[in-house]
Amino acid sequence: MNRLTLTLALALLPLGLGGHAASASPLKVELEDAADHHVSGQGSYRGGLKDSWEYKMGSRRSAQNITGIAAHGLLAAFQLTGLQEHQDAALRAAQSLIHRYDQGWRKRRPYTQDVEFLAAAGYIIDAGRWFNVTRGNYTPATYVSYVIEGRKGSPQVAGWDLASTIRAAVAVGQLEYARGLLAETVKRRAEWDRAGTGQALARGSLLWAMGIVRDRLGLTPEQRALAESLVRELAAEQKANGAFQTGSELCTQTTAYAVLGLSRFSAGRQAAASGKRWLRSVARQDTRFFQGGRIWATTYTLGGRPENDYNSVIQSEAMMALAAR
Repeated sequence: MNRLTLTLALALLPLGLGGHAASASPLKVELEDAADHHVSGQGSYRGGLKDSWEYKMGSRRSAQNITGIAAHGLLAAFQLTGLQEHQDAALRAAQSLIHRYDQGWRKRRPYTQDVEFLAAAGYIIDAGRWFNVTRGNYTPATYVSYVIEGRKGSPQVAGWDLASTIRAAVAVGQLEYARGLLAETVKRRAEWDRAGTGQALARGSLLWAMGIVRDRLGLTPEQRALAESLVRELAAEQKANGAFQTGSELCTQTTAYAVLGLSRFSAGRQAAASGKRWLRSVARQDTRFFQGGRIWATTYTLGGRPENDYNSVIQSEAMMALAAR
């Protein structure tokens, strides 16, 4: 089976992010609007790949590590909207990543968000081969050490990154490696799960990964207890309006990952629904970048005023959260 056939066959399968294309709910309409806007921003920008996105909207600049995560939201949106243009835009981004892989990226350690995205887009064989670069160079223990050491200045980002790697391992069928990564991440929790900016981001991302591992492999008693604790702790951090705070501001990205994690566990679904309501409430029609279409600011004041920063990755993450089951 060639890459295109595999992509088209697997892209019809549910992505595990949510929704039914036939639904005509207000959420579907809002997500369609946001996805249409995101498609309009796809292009080639300085520093990035073809068929990718700007990093900071309006900058005309991109980065090589954002393509997969910026496109993933369109796959999530497609599950609700059923609109081919959303899937097609995501697949263009996937093909751009595969082209770079064929040109030599196959020898470099992948961004695990790219592996997650490629597997979801149907390029499971390519995603698996690329992930093998990580698996071939690191045991679960040495990989966790590598990430924690590399993120010493931002330990919560290490937790976010490790959770992505766990999800990527499951997505390409490296289940024992995923099990080992989760065990080491839990074992070294004190080194990345620190109070302060970004803690809810890391916890939400890990909960999302733990829900996926639970469904495919099962969790140990210790891991189940940790997941239950994280659900309670995240729900306790949530503001009354449903948002999650980072520093002195309400944060779209943190709220998105909290929703993605909480929605995986029955005890967290009420909090996840509240987070979705906040994301829906703060989306505004774009009048600055690409006329029309819903967008999210990166952060909002505690009073709900959007700050003057808009990021293409965060648009994708917000769509993923809204599509989460």
